[in-house]
Amino acid sequence: MSPATAALRPRKNPERRQESSQRMIEAATELFAEKGYQRTTLIEIGRRAGCTGTLVSNRFGSKDRVLRAVIAHILNRFETDETLSPPSKESDPRPAAAQLETFVATYLKDVAARGSRIRALYVLMGEGLGSLPEIGEEIAHVNQVFRGEIMSYLALGMERGELPSSLDPAILSALIIGLLRGVALQILAEPERMPLDALITASQTSVQAMIRAG
Repeated sequence: MSPATAALRPRKNPERRQESSQRMIEAATELFAEKGYQRTTLIEIGRRAGCTGTLVSNRFGSKDRVLRAVIAHILNRFETDETLSPPSKESDPRPAAAQLETFVATYLKDVAARGSRIRALYVLMGEGLGSLPEIGEEIAHVNQVFRGEIMSYLALGMERGELPSSLDPAILSALIIGLLRGVALQILAEPERMPLDALITASQTSVQAMIRAG
């Protein structure tokens, strides 16, 4: 190709490419939430994103890579969203237990407000335990990040002397996650029957009881 011909070719816009990739990931997230990974096709992802399945394939290479992009998208929001993961726990004058209460409320409100993203994660978790064991490592990483976030509140409270040093943050964080995910599943399954505010208050009370029990 001559320099003159190359100069006439339209230049790719990185921002537009990123936007289109994001639309594909969001479309895949919605479809995974609705149908699961195995029943979703690249053609459907492309159609939902306003493009073709071929473009999705060219962009990501395979449906498997789309899956990993979706998990990364979900996890990245959890890691970077300041409403879910406040950046400066140490500078917050409130007790660590009170900060954890805020986290519990924010998480459950996020479940109610962003159902498709959370639903996709839960559907993928189910497939990872059953028909899709190859994504087990990605799901384990999601769990580790979630546990780590809760453990950071507990560790802060122990460092400040607000919580007993005998606490086992690893065990306690797993129990708290079990509570939150159980409530979240019911919110996703029966949103009209689940009184969100009352569930948040009860969950906060339960978390504090877990902490006291050690």
